[in-house]
Amino acid sequence: MSSTDDESPVRTGGGDDGRSTLIDGDRRFKDDIAFEALGALDEAQVALGVCRSLLGDRDDVEVRLRADLEWIQRRMLIAGGVVAAAPGSPHLKELETLGDEDLATLDRVFSYWRGRVTIPPRFFIAGDTSIGAEFDRARTVVRRAERAIVRLIHERGGYERTFVSRFLNALSDLGFVLARWADEFYREPRS
Repeated sequence: MSSTDDESPVRTGGGDDGRSTLIDGDRRFKDDIAFEALGALDEAQVALGVCRSLLGDRDDVEVRLRADLEWIQRRMLIAGGVVAAAPGSPHLKELETLGDEDLATLDRVFSYWRGRVTIPPRFFIAGDTSIGAEFDRARTVVRRAERAIVRLIHERGGYERTFVSRFLNALSDLGFVLARWADEFYREPRS
């Protein structure tokens, strides 16, 4: 397929004036809090993708974690749609959003992984393993995304956005657990 047959434009030139368009058609400057939140959310999703790419797929536990991370990444794409639509926008009503079921699923994922690792009550520094350090990095990026979403909620509201904030808050806890799990799992010899 040639680039002219591709229906997804990569370069439109629409942002050359320092503005970009939200999902509902609203044009805003690129330093707007909505774009800051979207960028941080995108960065967090990509950071988790790096972690997923570093996992093996020979061990059942790695396969499960890859699936869990992919589910989370897909939910984060949905979260991006929620963040990109203004509260009350008719576009928001057409979008899939995050809700209580997503938070419950993430809680089950957290419980599973928390049950697979022993975490002593102390501070940790990243770097015992490369993949553990990447999970720690992802956790910090998720926290930044959460702060940006909270600021957006305070400035512009949006009930649906509160689920994004809660999702990210729980996800950062999961990131900490996964970093500790990875440090244990990849340091120990496996057969």
